[in-house]
Amino acid sequence: MRSEGQKQSRKHEDRLAKKLGGKRTAGSGAFWSRKGDVRTTDWLVEHKWTGKASFSLKATVLEKIVNEAILDSRMPVLGISLNGQNYCLVLEDDLIEMRDTIKGLRSKEIL
Repeated sequence: MRSEGQKQSRKHEDRLAKKLGGKRTAGSGAFWSRKGDVRTTDWLVEHKWTGKASFSLKATVLEKIVNEAILDSRMPVLGISLNGQNYCLVLEDDLIEMRDTIKGLRSKEIL
């Protein structure tokens, strides 16, 4: 039987997969060939959920998703559902790349 935390985590993974146009990974990425909790064409998302106001984030969690995403040719994202609010954590270089892509698209629309 699943705990309330496991049920909420799966619910949030399903929600995020739908919003990103991706799929939730069976077994939460436990298989060697399909890592991460949510996969899209561009992103590999590791998702963490807590109903509390805080949780401990360790470098090993971030390093794991970065390494798995690189091997999968995807951008790593850490999705966090914390105290009823949803966040996505990305590498600074990836954020800058996304910003530059948006700027490029906007400049093409103006011309």
